[in-house]
Amino acid sequence: MKDCASFLSEHLEGLGFSVNVDELFNVTAERLFDGEKSFLMNTHFDTVSPSSEWEDALTPTRRGNRLYGLGTSDAKGGIAATLSALSRLENSRFAKLIVQFMNYEDNAIEYRGRRLLGAPYFLSNNPRFTADSGINIEPTVINDKWTVSIGCTGRVSFTVKTLGKEAHSSTPHLGRNAVYDMVKVINTIRQIPPGRYKLDDFEAEMPINVALIEGGRAINIVPGECKITCERRLFPGEKTQEVTEVIRSSLEKIEEVKVTCDFNPNVQLPYTVDRNEEVVSLVVDSVFRTLGHKPSLRIELGRTDSVYLYHNAGIKTAIIGPGHMGHAAGEYINLDRLLEFTEMLENMLKQEP
Repeated sequence: MKDCASFLSEHLEGLGFSVNVDELFNVTAERLFDGEKSFLMNTHFDTVSPSSEWEDALTPTRRGNRLYGLGTSDAKGGIAATLSALSRLENSRFAKLIVQFMNYEDNAIEYRGRRLLGAPYFLSNNPRFTADSGINIEPTVINDKWTVSIGCTGRVSFTVKTLGKEAHSSTPHLGRNAVYDMVKVINTIRQIPPGRYKLDDFEAEMPINVALIEGGRAINIVPGECKITCERRLFPGEKTQEVTEVIRSSLEKIEEVKVTCDFNPNVQLPYTVDRNEEVVSLVVDSVFRTLGHKPSLRIELGRTDSVYLYHNAGIKTAIIGPGHMGHAAGEYINLDRLLEFTEMLENMLKQEP
Protein backbone atom coordinates (compact mmCIF):
# COMPACT_ATOMS: atom_id res chain seq x y z
CA MET A 1 0.00 0.00 0.00
CA LYS A 2 2.97 2.28 0.63
CA ASP A 3 4.16 1.64 -2.94
CA CYS A 4 0.69 2.43 -4.30
CA ALA A 5 0.57 5.66 -2.31
CA SER A 6 4.04 6.64 -3.58
CA PHE A 7 3.05 5.98 -7.20
CA LEU A 8 -0.13 8.06 -6.87
CA SER A 9 1.63 10.87 -5.01
CA GLU A 10 4.37 11.19 -7.63
CA HIS A 11 1.80 11.22 -10.41
CA LEU A 12 -0.27 13.96 -8.74
CA GLU A 13 2.80 16.04 -7.95
CA GLY A 14 3.74 15.82 -11.63
CA LEU A 15 0.33 17.30 -12.44
CA GLY A 16 0.92 20.33 -10.21
CA PHE A 17 -0.82 19.16 -7.03
CA SER A 18 0.52 19.59 -3.52
CA VAL A 19 0.28 16.18 -1.88
CA ASN A 20 0.09 14.82 1.65
CA VAL A 21 0.24 11.15 2.70
CA ASP A 22 -0.75 10.17 6.24
CA GLU A 23 0.23 7.18 8.41
CA LEU A 24 -2.35 4.90 6.78
CA PHE A 25 -1.12 5.94 3.31
CA ASN A 26 -4.22 7.98 2.51
CA VAL A 27 -3.27 10.35 -0.33
CA THR A 28 -4.73 13.86 -0.32
CA ALA A 29 -3.80 16.35 -3.05
CA GLU A 30 -4.83 19.94 -3.75
CA ARG A 31 -4.44 22.30 -6.67
CA LEU A 32 -5.67 25.87 -7.06
CA PHE A 33 -7.40 27.20 -10.18
CA ASP A 34 -9.23 30.34 -11.25
CA GLY A 35 -12.79 29.12 -10.71
CA GLU A 36 -15.15 29.23 -7.75
CA LYS A 37 -15.75 27.04 -4.70
CA SER A 38 -13.96 23.82 -3.80
CA PHE A 39 -14.60 20.35 -5.17
CA LEU A 40 -13.54 16.91 -3.92
CA MET A 41 -12.84 13.80 -5.99
CA ASN A 42 -12.61 10.83 -3.63
CA THR A 43 -12.01 7.13 -4.25
CA HIS A 44 -9.92 4.28 -2.82
CA PHE A 45 -7.05 2.14 -4.06
CA ASP A 46 -7.23 -0.89 -1.75
CA THR A 47 -9.11 -4.06 -2.72
CA VAL A 48 -10.41 -7.17 -1.06
CA SER A 49 -8.23 -10.27 -1.22
CA PRO A 50 -8.70 -12.28 -4.42
CA SER A 51 -10.78 -15.43 -4.41
CA SER A 52 -8.77 -18.65 -4.22
CA GLU A 53 -10.65 -19.75 -7.34
CA TRP A 54 -9.26 -16.81 -9.34
CA GLU A 55 -5.68 -17.80 -10.07
CA ASP A 56 -4.77 -14.88 -12.38
CA ALA A 57 -6.48 -12.15 -10.34
CA LEU A 58 -3.30 -10.04 -10.22
CA THR A 59 -2.58 -10.30 -13.94
CA PRO A 60 -4.50 -7.71 -16.01
CA THR A 61 -6.04 -9.46 -19.00
CA ARG A 62 -7.85 -7.81 -21.89
CA ARG A 63 -10.59 -9.70 -23.72
CA GLY A 64 -12.36 -7.58 -26.30
CA ASN A 65 -13.47 -4.36 -24.63
CA ARG A 66 -13.15 -5.79 -21.11
CA LEU A 67 -10.13 -5.56 -18.82
CA TYR A 68 -10.11 -8.32 -16.19
CA GLY A 69 -8.20 -8.15 -12.92
CA LEU A 70 -8.57 -7.53 -9.20
CA GLY A 71 -9.67 -3.95 -8.57
CA THR A 72 -10.34 -3.04 -12.20
CA SER A 73 -13.94 -2.18 -11.36
CA ASP A 74 -13.65 -1.36 -7.65
CA ALA A 75 -12.07 1.10 -7.90
CA LYS A 76 -8.79 1.30 -9.81
CA GLY A 77 -10.53 1.94 -13.12
CA GLY A 78 -11.91 5.13 -11.60
CA ILE A 79 -8.41 6.12 -10.49
CA ALA A 80 -7.05 5.62 -14.01
CA ALA A 81 -9.82 7.78 -15.46
CA THR A 82 -9.21 10.45 -12.81
CA LEU A 83 -5.49 10.67 -13.55
CA SER A 84 -6.18 10.73 -17.28
CA ALA A 85 -8.72 13.56 -16.97
CA LEU A 86 -6.45 15.57 -14.65
CA SER A 87 -3.53 15.25 -17.07
CA ARG A 88 -5.54 17.21 -19.65
CA LEU A 89 -6.96 19.80 -17.25
CA GLU A 90 -5.55 23.25 -17.99
CA ASN A 91 -8.03 25.17 -15.88
CA SER A 92 -11.09 24.37 -13.80
CA ARG A 93 -14.49 25.78 -12.94
CA PHE A 94 -13.40 25.33 -9.28
CA ALA A 95 -11.09 27.49 -7.21
CA LYS A 96 -9.67 24.47 -5.38
CA LEU A 97 -9.67 20.88 -6.59
CA ILE A 98 -9.04 18.20 -3.96
CA VAL A 99 -8.21 14.65 -5.01
CA GLN A 100 -8.20 11.82 -2.49
CA PHE A 101 -7.04 8.27 -3.07
CA MET A 102 -7.89 6.55 0.20
CA ASN A 103 -6.56 3.35 1.69
CA TYR A 104 -8.42 0.83 3.88
CA GLU A 105 -11.89 1.36 2.43
CA ASP A 106 -12.56 -2.27 1.57
CA ASN A 107 -10.51 -3.54 4.52
CA ALA A 108 -9.93 -2.28 8.04
CA ILE A 109 -6.51 -2.40 9.72
CA GLU A 110 -5.48 -3.03 13.31
CA TYR A 111 -3.34 0.02 14.10
CA ARG A 112 -2.12 1.04 17.55
CA GLY A 113 -4.69 -1.18 19.21
CA ARG A 114 -7.62 0.10 17.18
CA ARG A 115 -9.48 -1.22 14.17
CA LEU A 116 -9.46 1.58 11.60
CA LEU A 117 -10.81 2.49 8.18
CA GLY A 118 -8.92 5.00 6.06
CA ALA A 119 -11.48 7.77 5.56
CA PRO A 120 -12.71 8.02 9.19
CA TYR A 121 -9.09 7.99 10.35
CA PHE A 122 -8.18 10.84 8.00
CA LEU A 123 -11.23 12.91 8.94
CA SER A 124 -10.70 12.42 12.69
CA ASN A 125 -7.17 13.78 12.28
CA ASN A 126 -8.25 16.62 9.98
CA PRO A 127 -11.41 17.99 11.62
CA ARG A 128 -11.42 21.13 9.46
CA PHE A 129 -11.27 19.25 6.19
CA THR A 130 -14.22 20.06 3.92
CA ALA A 131 -15.30 21.04 0.42
CA ASP A 132 -18.36 22.71 -1.05
CA SER A 133 -19.30 19.46 -2.80
CA GLY A 134 -17.75 16.36 -4.27
CA ILE A 135 -18.00 12.96 -5.87
CA ASN A 136 -17.17 9.54 -4.50
CA ILE A 137 -15.90 7.39 -7.37
CA GLU A 138 -17.37 3.91 -6.95
CA PRO A 139 -18.98 1.51 -9.46
CA THR A 140 -22.40 2.81 -10.59
CA VAL A 141 -22.79 1.08 -13.98
CA ILE A 142 -25.81 -1.22 -13.71
CA ASN A 143 -26.57 -3.65 -16.55
CA ASP A 144 -24.05 -1.70 -18.64
CA LYS A 145 -26.02 1.54 -18.13
CA TRP A 146 -24.87 4.62 -16.27
CA THR A 147 -26.53 5.55 -12.99
CA VAL A 148 -25.75 8.19 -10.38
CA SER A 149 -26.18 7.51 -6.68
CA ILE A 150 -27.26 10.46 -4.57
CA GLY A 151 -27.06 8.72 -1.24
CA CYS A 152 -26.06 5.65 0.67
CA THR A 153 -27.61 3.27 3.18
CA GLY A 154 -26.55 3.17 6.80
CA ARG A 155 -26.49 0.24 9.20
CA VAL A 156 -27.51 -0.82 12.67
CA SER A 157 -26.14 -4.06 14.10
CA PHE A 158 -27.22 -6.10 17.09
CA THR A 159 -26.69 -9.39 18.90
CA VAL A 160 -29.37 -11.72 20.22
CA LYS A 161 -28.77 -14.41 22.82
CA THR A 162 -30.97 -17.30 23.86
CA LEU A 163 -30.35 -18.65 27.34
CA GLY A 164 -31.05 -22.32 27.92
CA LYS A 165 -29.63 -24.81 30.40
CA GLU A 166 -26.64 -27.07 29.94
CA ALA A 167 -26.92 -30.81 30.47
CA HIS A 168 -25.10 -33.92 29.33
CA SER A 169 -26.22 -34.97 25.87
CA SER A 170 -27.19 -38.39 27.24
CA THR A 171 -29.80 -36.71 29.46
CA PRO A 172 -31.12 -33.86 27.29
CA HIS A 173 -34.39 -33.73 29.25
CA LEU A 174 -32.42 -32.21 32.14
CA GLY A 175 -31.37 -29.23 30.05
CA ARG A 176 -32.77 -26.75 27.58
CA ASN A 177 -31.20 -26.45 24.13
CA ALA A 178 -30.47 -22.77 23.43
CA VAL A 179 -29.85 -23.52 19.74
CA TYR A 180 -33.39 -24.87 19.34
CA ASP A 181 -34.69 -21.71 21.02
CA MET A 182 -32.63 -19.63 18.59
CA VAL A 183 -34.52 -21.27 15.72
CA LYS A 184 -37.66 -19.59 17.05
CA VAL A 185 -35.82 -16.27 17.26
CA ILE A 186 -34.53 -16.51 13.70
CA ASN A 187 -37.97 -17.42 12.39
CA THR A 188 -39.37 -14.36 14.16
CA ILE A 189 -36.68 -12.10 12.71
CA ARG A 190 -37.45 -13.38 9.23
CA GLN A 191 -41.07 -12.29 9.67
CA ILE A 192 -40.16 -8.66 10.44
CA PRO A 193 -41.09 -6.55 7.39
CA PRO A 194 -38.05 -5.28 5.45
CA GLY A 195 -37.28 -1.62 4.97
CA ARG A 196 -38.29 -0.26 1.58
CA TYR A 197 -37.05 2.63 -0.53
CA LYS A 198 -38.08 4.12 -3.87
CA LEU A 199 -36.50 6.81 -6.02
CA ASP A 200 -38.00 7.24 -9.48
CA ASP A 201 -37.73 3.77 -11.05
CA PHE A 202 -35.25 2.55 -8.45
CA GLU A 203 -36.75 0.36 -5.74
CA ALA A 204 -35.05 -1.63 -3.00
CA GLU A 205 -35.91 -3.49 0.15
CA MET A 206 -33.70 -4.43 3.07
CA PRO A 207 -34.51 -7.31 5.42
CA ILE A 208 -32.52 -8.11 8.54
CA ASN A 209 -29.43 -10.17 7.81
CA VAL A 210 -28.59 -12.91 10.33
CA ALA A 211 -24.87 -12.93 9.68
CA LEU A 212 -23.13 -14.93 12.43
CA ILE A 213 -24.18 -17.71 14.79
CA GLU A 214 -22.35 -19.15 17.80
CA GLY A 215 -23.50 -21.79 20.26
CA GLY A 216 -22.46 -24.73 22.35
CA ARG A 217 -19.06 -25.74 23.67
CA ALA A 218 -18.83 -29.50 23.22
CA ILE A 219 -20.52 -32.23 21.20
CA ASN A 220 -21.69 -34.04 24.33
CA ILE A 221 -23.25 -31.03 26.03
CA VAL A 222 -26.70 -29.57 25.49
CA PRO A 223 -25.88 -25.91 24.63
CA GLY A 224 -26.91 -23.47 27.31
CA GLU A 225 -26.36 -20.36 25.20
CA CYS A 226 -26.60 -19.37 21.55
CA LYS A 227 -25.79 -16.02 20.00
CA ILE A 228 -26.47 -14.48 16.61
CA THR A 229 -25.11 -11.24 15.20
CA CYS A 230 -27.37 -9.36 12.80
CA GLU A 231 -27.48 -6.19 10.78
CA ARG A 232 -30.20 -4.09 9.26
CA ARG A 233 -29.27 -1.63 6.52
CA LEU A 234 -30.98 1.73 7.01
CA PHE A 235 -32.51 3.67 4.16
CA PRO A 236 -32.44 7.48 4.03
CA GLY A 237 -35.44 8.78 5.95
CA GLU A 238 -35.65 5.80 8.29
CA LYS A 239 -35.29 6.54 11.99
CA THR A 240 -32.95 4.24 13.85
CA GLN A 241 -35.06 4.21 17.01
CA GLU A 242 -38.18 3.13 15.13
CA VAL A 243 -36.30 0.27 13.45
CA THR A 244 -34.79 -0.96 16.72
CA GLU A 245 -38.12 -0.73 18.54
CA VAL A 246 -39.77 -2.98 15.94
CA ILE A 247 -37.00 -5.53 16.45
CA ARG A 248 -37.20 -5.37 20.25
CA SER A 249 -40.97 -5.66 20.38
CA SER A 250 -40.96 -8.62 17.99
CA LEU A 251 -38.42 -10.49 20.11
CA GLU A 252 -40.32 -9.75 23.32
CA LYS A 253 -43.38 -11.51 21.92
CA ILE A 254 -41.59 -14.85 21.61
CA GLU A 255 -43.08 -17.13 24.25
CA GLU A 256 -41.22 -19.54 26.53
CA VAL A 257 -37.76 -18.46 25.36
CA LYS A 258 -35.23 -16.45 27.36
CA VAL A 259 -33.91 -13.80 24.99
CA THR A 260 -31.58 -10.83 25.36
CA CYS A 261 -30.96 -8.25 22.63
CA ASP A 262 -28.14 -5.71 22.56
CA PHE A 263 -27.78 -3.05 19.88
CA ASN A 264 -24.39 -1.72 18.86
CA PRO A 265 -24.37 1.99 19.81
CA ASN A 266 -22.17 2.78 16.79
CA VAL A 267 -24.92 3.27 14.23
CA GLN A 268 -23.89 4.14 10.69
CA LEU A 269 -26.34 6.75 9.44
CA PRO A 270 -27.66 6.84 5.88
CA TYR A 271 -27.76 9.99 3.81
CA THR A 272 -29.19 11.41 0.63
CA VAL A 273 -28.45 14.59 -1.30
CA ASP A 274 -31.41 16.48 -2.72
CA ARG A 275 -31.65 15.90 -6.46
CA ASN A 276 -31.78 19.67 -6.98
CA GLU A 277 -28.42 20.26 -5.30
CA GLU A 278 -25.69 21.78 -7.48
CA VAL A 279 -23.46 18.71 -7.28
CA VAL A 280 -26.21 16.39 -8.55
CA SER A 281 -26.97 18.74 -11.44
CA LEU A 282 -23.25 18.95 -12.26
CA VAL A 283 -22.79 15.17 -12.36
CA VAL A 284 -26.00 14.50 -14.30
CA ASP A 285 -25.12 17.26 -16.78
CA SER A 286 -21.62 15.81 -17.30
CA VAL A 287 -23.20 12.46 -18.22
CA PHE A 288 -25.64 14.18 -20.56
CA ARG A 289 -22.89 16.17 -22.28
CA THR A 290 -20.89 12.98 -22.78
CA LEU A 291 -23.63 10.54 -23.82
CA GLY A 292 -26.57 12.69 -24.88
CA HIS A 293 -28.94 11.31 -22.25
CA LYS A 294 -29.41 11.65 -18.51
CA PRO A 295 -28.58 8.82 -16.13
CA SER A 296 -31.11 7.33 -13.72
CA LEU A 297 -30.79 8.17 -10.02
CA ARG A 298 -30.48 5.67 -7.18
CA ILE A 299 -28.75 5.20 -3.84
CA GLU A 300 -25.92 2.85 -2.91
CA LEU A 301 -27.07 -0.17 -0.92
CA GLY A 302 -23.61 -0.86 0.49
CA ARG A 303 -21.22 1.42 2.39
CA THR A 304 -18.89 3.79 0.60
CA ASP A 305 -16.66 6.57 1.92
CA SER A 306 -19.38 9.03 0.88
CA VAL A 307 -21.06 8.31 4.24
CA TYR A 308 -18.09 9.76 6.13
CA LEU A 309 -17.64 12.65 3.71
CA TYR A 310 -21.28 13.64 4.18
CA HIS A 311 -21.68 13.13 7.93
CA ASN A 312 -18.16 13.84 9.23
CA ALA A 313 -17.04 16.58 6.85
CA GLY A 314 -20.38 18.05 5.72
CA ILE A 315 -19.60 17.48 2.04
CA LYS A 316 -22.59 17.00 -0.25
CA THR A 317 -21.44 13.96 -2.17
CA ALA A 318 -22.76 12.22 -5.27
CA ILE A 319 -21.47 8.78 -6.29
CA ILE A 320 -20.47 7.82 -9.83
CA GLY A 321 -17.86 5.53 -11.36
CA PRO A 322 -17.14 3.38 -14.42
CA GLY A 323 -17.18 0.00 -12.69
CA HIS A 324 -20.11 -2.36 -12.54
CA MET A 325 -19.12 -4.76 -9.78
CA GLY A 326 -16.42 -5.77 -7.38
CA HIS A 327 -15.44 -8.29 -4.73
CA ALA A 328 -15.94 -11.26 -7.07
CA ALA A 329 -13.86 -13.62 -9.15
CA GLY A 330 -13.67 -12.44 -12.75
CA GLU A 331 -13.92 -8.74 -11.86
CA TYR A 332 -13.62 -6.59 -14.96
CA ILE A 333 -14.25 -3.12 -16.32
CA ASN A 334 -15.71 -2.26 -19.70
CA LEU A 335 -13.15 -0.06 -21.46
CA ASP A 336 -15.90 1.88 -23.25
CA ARG A 337 -17.33 2.90 -19.87
CA LEU A 338 -13.83 3.79 -18.70
CA LEU A 339 -13.29 6.17 -21.62
CA GLU A 340 -16.77 7.63 -21.17
CA PHE A 341 -16.05 8.33 -17.52
CA THR A 342 -12.80 10.09 -18.38
CA GLU A 343 -14.77 12.43 -20.63
CA MET A 344 -17.44 12.90 -17.96
CA LEU A 345 -14.79 14.01 -15.50
CA GLU A 346 -13.37 16.47 -18.01
CA ASN A 347 -16.86 17.93 -18.53
CA MET A 348 -17.32 18.05 -14.77
CA LEU A 349 -14.07 19.85 -14.03
CA LYS A 350 -13.17 22.06 -16.93
CA GLN A 351 -13.86 25.76 -16.90
CA GLU A 352 -16.94 26.67 -18.90
CA PRO A 353 -16.34 28.94 -21.89
